[in-house]
Amino acid sequence: MHHAGTQPIRTKRLILRRFTPADAAAAYHNWQTDPQVSKYLTWPPYTDFAQAQERIAWVADQYAQPNFYYWAIQLADQSAAVIGNIAVVRADENIRSLAIGYVSGQVWWGHGYMPETLRAVIDFLFTNTDVQRIEATHDVRNPNSGKVMAKAGMRKEGVLRQRGRNNTGVCDEAMYAILRSDWTKKAAPSHGLSGSAS
Repeated sequence: MHHAGTQPIRTKRLILRRFTPADAAAAYHNWQTDPQVSKYLTWPPYTDFAQAQERIAWVADQYAQPNFYYWAIQLADQSAAVIGNIAVVRADENIRSLAIGYVSGQVWWGHGYMPETLRAVIDFLFTNTDVQRIEATHDVRNPNSGKVMAKAGMRKEGVLRQRGRNNTGVCDEAMYAILRSDWTKKAAPSHGLSGSAS
């Protein structure tokens, strides 16, 4: 599978970029310590700033790998706040499939930032790699995450019963996906995406 690595992406309101060690404090305070944010995720809320520093340092080290995709989500306005992250969390090279996960702080929920982010990453991956399928899942008790996926152009394919485990225990997962053939049928991106690996 052809890979492009984590390259900068810009949308109308956001900058998606690589994390740096300087982002650890924002990540820790804006989402990593919030139990509501991590409720349906697989990692517990952080309790020590050193955890954030170690995580960001690990992420920064991985950028040398061309198949590593992990973006900081930063507001493009004057606040320039880092509000979350989006990443490829799983890959199947045999069928050229990538799975995406994302998170943001509560303060920024409900403003359309995550659908904008997810659309931009989908466009980037289909433009700069030869991926054929991009998928994402969410706990069925967290329907707002499904709304994000649908707004980004992904299609609900079904519910996988007792398929996942997160901080609430074993859960049913809703599966969403978009195929390259679905994406090519859509109009050209209109969110002002810039940046590529070419």
